[in-house]
Amino acid sequence: MRGLKRVARVAGASVAHTQVVPVPQKLGVFVLILTVIALLAGRLRAEIALSLVGAVFLVTLGYCFLMTLFLGLVNRKKAASASVRILTRQIRAGEQAEFAFALNVPYEGKRFIHLPGILTRYELRVTTKDRRRVRYRFDPDFLKNKVNTFSVPERGAYYSNAGDTDRLMLFDALGFFQLCLQVPVDTSCRLLAIPKLAELLPIQTRSGGEEQRNAPRFLRTDNLIDHRPYIPGDDPRRINWKLYGHIGDLFVREGEPEPPPYSQLLILVDTQADSACYSEEAARCGVDLLCESALAIVAEYAERGMEISVGYSGGDIAGGNLQELAALLAYPAVTGLPAELVLPVPVEERGVLILALPRKRLGNSGLDQFLRNRNTRLVVDIVFLYSEERLSTAAETCARFYGQNTVQAKALRQTN
Repeated sequence: MRGLKRVARVAGASVAHTQVVPVPQKLGVFVLILTVIALLAGRLRAEIALSLVGAVFLVTLGYCFLMTLFLGLVNRKKAASASVRILTRQIRAGEQAEFAFALNVPYEGKRFIHLPGILTRYELRVTTKDRRRVRYRFDPDFLKNKVNTFSVPERGAYYSNAGDTDRLMLFDALGFFQLCLQVPVDTSCRLLAIPKLAELLPIQTRSGGEEQRNAPRFLRTDNLIDHRPYIPGDDPRRINWKLYGHIGDLFVREGEPEPPPYSQLLILVDTQADSACYSEEAARCGVDLLCESALAIVAEYAERGMEISVGYSGGDIAGGNLQELAALLAYPAVTGLPAELVLPVPVEERGVLILALPRKRLGNSGLDQFLRNRNTRLVVDIVFLYSEERLSTAAETCARFYGQNTVQAKALRQTN
């Protein structure tokens, strides 16, 4: 049941000008109408029973309204001093996040004031940019200074926005009235739910014109016959320094294959979803699938010695280790067509793999802008990824449309 509220904006941590008024819920409005009818009918028909029923309802409504209002006025400064600290900022989607609730000075260690029939609950509220929401209510006195958990079922970067912050809720046990006090929170990202790992896509990335070597590890050897003299330009990691210490000349191990001849791969997640193909919820699940597949590729190719960078619509290109790139893949959020956000264009020459959703509207998207603005020396592969058979035709059409010139495009089905 959604409650209405009237709460003035909180400036910083101050609540000096906060105005709070309990607002009737649906049940409260219904009972109020019954009360008026009972009182009018009892007066017109001179029936004491109806008048008594109306009076009882009126007294109950009055108590719930006045006591909720009283507790709101008494507890509003404590609400301003309340805070929830999410202890595990990065988790995998579907896991539990830990948090701790506390009251800050000067109310540290104190309890909220309670009255019979009036309940106090703290509601933790975080939201992603594409409107995924996590709401968790708890009794603040019961969990004060304790570590507790709440479930985060879906991937995303979760924030508390200015108009959607945590709140202290006061309401009567009968559900007639509710009052909400906003709690000031940090508006930066509070929680990252990173993607799950999908199955590795059956694709072969391209870059630089040389064929990729797939040996993930080095083969060690100290045999002299497996060495050759060092030539400027050889990978210095292959130099046998022990042999250099004996004979004073540089030799490299021939039995030790080099890392892949091109070491830079950029994975771009195109978060644009065509409303002709996807509902709002299906689009979010589709972007999840892109991020999960991107993380699987990052894990696989990083193991092969490649330097991986990741970008997404409206974001910047960033590199790092597997954990850092997994955190980055929590940020992509669904955008719509035509182009709202563009894909970042790399400055350096590198292999580019774009993961996108199938679409019916072609030629007017962030992907099209990227292809028009890119360096023609970039080797670009595009994969249109889908999980439902109904999207296969759109995916194949996209692959044919974009698979031109130096761009290779294909459609792949990936299960959730």
